[in-house]
Amino acid sequence: MLIIVSLRLNLLGTVIDMAKMKGFDELGAALGMKIHKEEAALPPPPKNQATAPYNFVSLPNKVLPAQFENVEDFGQHVSAAENISGEISLKIEALTPLFIGGGQGSKSFAPVDDTPIIPGSSLRGMIKNIFKIVTCGAFRGQTDSQKNGVDFNDEHIYFRCLMENKNAELNGYNWSEELHKVYEHRMVRDTTDKDGKKRRVKNAHPGFLIRKTNGQYFIAPSKYTSDRPEDFVTIKAFQKKYGAVKFRDSRIHWDGKIAYIVTGNQWANKPERLLDAAAYKKFKEDLQALREKKDAGKISEAEFNDEARKYGKQIIRYTDLDYIEPNREKWLAVPDEVLNSYSHDRNRKGVDLLKSKYLLTRDKLEKNTGKAFPDVATIVPCHFLKKEISDDTIVVTAFGHGQCFRIPYENRIGALVKILGNDSIDFADAVFGKEKFWASRVYFEDAIPEKFSELPTATAHLLMQPNPTSYQLYLKQGGRELKYWDAPGAQIRGYKLYWHKPADDWQISPNEDSRLAKRMTPLDKGSKFTAKIRFKNLSAEELGAFMMVFDLDGQKNSAYKIGMGKPFGFGSVKIKPTLFVESNDAYTKLFDSDGWKKPCRQERPDVYLKAFRKYLVECKMDEVWQKIMDELKMILDWSPAERTGWSDWVKSMNGNVTKKGDVDKRFIQRAPLPKIKSIFEVVK
Repeated sequence: MLIIVSLRLNLLGTVIDMAKMKGFDELGAALGMKIHKEEAALPPPPKNQATAPYNFVSLPNKVLPAQFENVEDFGQHVSAAENISGEISLKIEALTPLFIGGGQGSKSFAPVDDTPIIPGSSLRGMIKNIFKIVTCGAFRGQTDSQKNGVDFNDEHIYFRCLMENKNAELNGYNWSEELHKVYEHRMVRDTTDKDGKKRRVKNAHPGFLIRKTNGQYFIAPSKYTSDRPEDFVTIKAFQKKYGAVKFRDSRIHWDGKIAYIVTGNQWANKPERLLDAAAYKKFKEDLQALREKKDAGKISEAEFNDEARKYGKQIIRYTDLDYIEPNREKWLAVPDEVLNSYSHDRNRKGVDLLKSKYLLTRDKLEKNTGKAFPDVATIVPCHFLKKEISDDTIVVTAFGHGQCFRIPYENRIGALVKILGNDSIDFADAVFGKEKFWASRVYFEDAIPEKFSELPTATAHLLMQPNPTSYQLYLKQGGRELKYWDAPGAQIRGYKLYWHKPADDWQISPNEDSRLAKRMTPLDKGSKFTAKIRFKNLSAEELGAFMMVFDLDGQKNSAYKIGMGKPFGFGSVKIKPTLFVESNDAYTKLFDSDGWKKPCRQERPDVYLKAFRKYLVECKMDEVWQKIMDELKMILDWSPAERTGWSDWVKSMNGNVTKKGDVDKRFIQRAPLPKIKSIFEVVK
């Protein structure tokens, strides 16, 4: 007996060894065993390829319309006798740590009576976003702030590119050269003086941004059309009188009527590089001589730039309150769009001219000038760009701090959305509600925990906001030259979704700056929740579209992202739905043969999924839909997260920073982000 058992064990061991070598061979199949081979670690990503924890699912070229065209037809559509009501029960399991904030900076998971829950609003937001993708929905923007039902803030992106960066070249192309030309074209113009000499002048005019007592903003131009050459002080002299100026310092320093426009000073922290007034005058004379040589073709542009930058910035310019244009009729109203666009520039790191710390109030203005300004609430010096619409109409197009301020691209984000029928009623409007017209027909309850465990409270890496200024990531790219926000043919890439990956590096290290980082107590992976979604009067096609959010074209290994911390791997969850459809006699019978009659019966979603697919074919949208679904399935696939080395392909580029002050070379070069498919293929 022992000999037989031994032989069987030896045979089994041989089978397993063979199966490990071949994966799932014929012998293993005969024994009903499936043994996965150990997959090799993924190779590192190419050095010239950007990586990010997110990617973009493409937008459709046209919107899949709802089953009714006009707002007036909604009532008839909803009241159709064949419409379906019911509920979907959800079982949710966390595959990675999960954190949803409890509000007001709370470090605790969203609590109800000290029990963590996934709010119904969080489930609704996540599911609606996927629903819009699987239904080829509209992609619309909101101009003033992000609101419910809006896909993006339709704003102008701001930029500044003062000079070319020699380190920005990638594959023979330097993005900074092109962007510098774009910036220079907006900020500088060629002109001819009285002697017939050509010279370049700045388009940014000096002035004062004024908020009147009625809340309206105006720019009072300076009496002088450009900054006066004599209105400056050397940094060396400024530091003697007012104290040290820091490297890249940017601020407004008031001294009575004088406002010093501090705009960054490269050599402020190196006294040996700072010049006094006489030395600065000599430096400017030498520079002018070099400029004339350059204009005559005796030296190159690069040689001139090298000499011009030798001493860096040496002066601080100032303006005087006496320069305010006294004629109110010459004050220029600041359009609301320009004002809102300026306030939404989230990447401004210097002076914000709308912040109180830089503003001079009316009482100080009147005290310092000895003049009355009864209609002025606050004032601050600025520079501005203007456009002449007609002989008697001038419009402010941008304003900022200093002569070389950040300016907006001319295109708004929404101008780069190329979808036919983007204003038509789509499935998301029909099902989730359309503001001012009808309410939602799907209702999300909070997800209640079945079991959970908390991880120790810790400080997480700083959660950075999306940064659309990185157009190499956010816009469709192709070829060597990069598309930027004003480039001909530029288009946004689509819906931004996060890859699944292990949350193995979410806590900050002891030497990292934790002032802006968030303390949190995440739930551990393995935590489980149950939730319920109720729906009312959906058509078969609408219910099929809703169930497609969970079916994902038959994919079995999908997971979803919810909550905070997605960039470092939080929020991956499995969702198992069960569909219950309301019986026709749900409200006419109280009892059946087993006692109380249940109003809903469990159903498979197949018939509804088929109805939705049929509608896609009828609308000739099935090919477009399939392409989008293929991308969606790839980025929601959990399988890559289990591969060794996957995290290197989907981590933030700032994750390569080895010490404070380092900048990832790929970010400097603006390496473009590959498409979902080309990244996903590395795990095949």
